[in-house]
Amino acid sequence: MIEIVRELGSSRNAIVTIAIGDRYYKEWKEYAKPSWLLYCERYDLGLFVVKKGLIKKEHKSWKKPTWQKLLIGSSVKNMDININNICYLDTDIIINPLSPNIFHYHDNESISLVSLRTDLPFSYDKTLKKIAFYRNRKISSDYPLDSALFISLKDLYKYHDLSPQVNEACMGLIVFHVDNFYKIMESWFYKYDKEVFSITNGGDQTHLNYEIQKHGKVKWLDYKFQALWVYEMSNYYPFLYKEKCNSSLKTDCINVSIFQNYFLHFPGLWIEGEMWKDCEILNNDIYNEYNELFRYYDVITTGVPKGTIMNDE
Repeated sequence: MIEIVRELGSSRNAIVTIAIGDRYYKEWKEYAKPSWLLYCERYDLGLFVVKKGLIKKEHKSWKKPTWQKLLIGSSVKNMDININNICYLDTDIIINPLSPNIFHYHDNESISLVSLRTDLPFSYDKTLKKIAFYRNRKISSDYPLDSALFISLKDLYKYHDLSPQVNEACMGLIVFHVDNFYKIMESWFYKYDKEVFSITNGGDQTHLNYEIQKHGKVKWLDYKFQALWVYEMSNYYPFLYKEKCNSSLKTDCINVSIFQNYFLHFPGLWIEGEMWKDCEILNNDIYNEYNELFRYYDVITTGVPKGTIMNDE
């Protein structure tokens, strides 16, 4: 079942997520939905959420619910919704409501993705080592300093018995034109049965990378459209790995990261992936403050000297 949270606007574009199960829907509604609504209202976008499976669990092709992102296009077609483009997002993403309209950067003839390996604002290799180092030193000495975290592109696809592709996107964000891609995306879903083997215990990450890139029509978007909190935290806020990190400090750091990027994603099962569940992230005060700052960016300044201005405090 697809719930329409916000009706389609004049652009006929929409953001869609999958939140199957009471827990996932409740968490998305409480922690992510407010920022998504602000963004959708800013650009007059539709907002849909898949609350119940688009395929029965008994079906031979049923897999982990995230695979059903491939069925969203055909489902909205069956619902007779006149939609142009869909931006699929994982539920654990917070949107900077002041960021650009993602659909303006999308090419209808391509599927738009964000790489998790290339065109990053920091070194990919060093970032992975920072993640492993801080998890090992600050969270658990059992966390290995060498693991599949460092798997090469070639070995990643080889591990799944797939021919290597040139990149790897994080499949928490996919933008596609419905009419152009719903049929082939549906075929990718039914190509794999419920016994599909993957490095993520049956997840879709590598297989979807393979299918989309092999298809050949990919538009690579700016990292800011899917900044990964685990990357941001290990590079800029490693002090948050402390066992008794101040909650307010954590929230402040996340808010800074959100407004330095566009969409901030919190994937994974380690502590970094739990930090989005915080109602103080993007609260009214911080949103209003950044809204004023963004408006101030457009003010034309003259640079006329005002004399010495002292801080009375």
